[in-house]
Amino acid sequence: FLHIRYNWNLSKGEEVIMKKQLTLQERAQKFSLKNAVGYALQDGTNTLGALLVSYVTFYATDSLYLSAVSIGMVLAFSRVFDGITDLLAGALIDRTRTRWGKARPFVLVGFLYWVSVVAIFSTPERFSDIGKLIWIFVTYNLCNAVFNTLIGVSKGVLLKRTTVSDSARIKTLTMTSLLVSLAAIVIAVVLPLLIAKNNTPGGWRMLAIGFAVIGCISTAITFFCCVEFTEDELVELGLEKAGQGKETKLSFRDYGRAIIKNKYMVIYVAQYAVAMLAMGLFNGAGTYYYSTNLGDLTLMSAVSMVSFLSYPLYPIYPKIIAKIGPINFTRATFLIGAIGFAARAMVGNNLVLLCVSSFFAGFLLTGINLVGQEITIQCMDYSYLKNGIRAEGIYMALTGFTYKAAMGVSSAIMGFLLGIANYDGAQSVQPTSAHIMINLMFNIIPAVVGVLMFFTFKSIRVGEENQKLRAALQAEEE
Repeated sequence: FLHIRYNWNLSKGEEVIMKKQLTLQERAQKFSLKNAVGYALQDGTNTLGALLVSYVTFYATDSLYLSAVSIGMVLAFSRVFDGITDLLAGALIDRTRTRWGKARPFVLVGFLYWVSVVAIFSTPERFSDIGKLIWIFVTYNLCNAVFNTLIGVSKGVLLKRTTVSDSARIKTLTMTSLLVSLAAIVIAVVLPLLIAKNNTPGGWRMLAIGFAVIGCISTAITFFCCVEFTEDELVELGLEKAGQGKETKLSFRDYGRAIIKNKYMVIYVAQYAVAMLAMGLFNGAGTYYYSTNLGDLTLMSAVSMVSFLSYPLYPIYPKIIAKIGPINFTRATFLIGAIGFAARAMVGNNLVLLCVSSFFAGFLLTGINLVGQEITIQCMDYSYLKNGIRAEGIYMALTGFTYKAAMGVSSAIMGFLLGIANYDGAQSVQPTSAHIMINLMFNIIPAVVGVLMFFTFKSIRVGEENQKLRAALQAEEE
């Protein structure tokens, strides 16, 4: 009887464990709307803050009456500092371990971010011009180079540790991208109207406070919605091996070696840099193209409305990605975008053809914007599975640093190319060389990059490689 009862209790205990494991497995594979909303809110309100902060030059010149040259120099020095802090933020996040997890504590930095936004637009009027510039330099760098960088670098790690299923992450990223895009358009329309009515030091301060209230509420919601899986749960799910991760002891030299050994991350960062350079060129050349080549800047607003037509496609993207994979999806969007850019180079100012070609051109970066973080997360897993090194924050920092560097280099390249093409903004009629160069930057280079990415992006086989490594790890444990 005792023997029978002992076996019955053992079976019951095993049944409880099995149910617990099943529940954990179900939670790991299921798409969490709560997580997705929390993640999207963080991204959306950061976009709100970034758009407001982008008006700091206008605020400084037209409200504080500082010279455009002086504020331009302050912001230029700030951008150099901003690029460096990405790597430091990545290292800090990798060394973080709390009862809330690795990335979740950095959600709370959102409160400090919004305090710094209010501080920027609360520059004391009694200060001298030098004092005002120092105030803006300090608060702007705290806002962008410190707080926003910590949030930006940690959000990819947060996604990885709150949503461990590839398909669920794709759904979360798609939902976030759609909501952020729509919010950015609405804000871009409403914000100038609010600024027009509040273009005084006091008005700017109240506007910043209003935005900060929304941002702080969103930060609190994100913190409570996005809960990381614990280290034990990740081990139980087979995503980590107990005691194998060495991320908390890595030096910057170790980080460098880990990245160099990760061939897929090296390939991805190189291709991401090229794609972002192309983006910087066509974004910067847009105004020149419509005003100089087409002779009508108002066409730019009309053509921009075409982007709305792509939004109904977002709900079906996760299904397409699940079927063909994130790499092939990204390759397809590169190719479609390249065709659109090539066509736009030849249609002139025909509004219908301009809108149609621009619609397809808009797909160029759709893939990499949607699944870029997922690819980076897969590269993190490859590093861990291959070398036993869990470096997460530094990988997100590397992509952030690459983006900022590419934007800076693209601006320099655009200025250089306009210069050698003899573009002169003081002249009402530009030489043929300037027209050709503007078309090259706005259409031809992005088209060439799209075709190049279509053929080279297939070399990122990190997903397939991870499956093989996981299978080998499981076989080893058995």
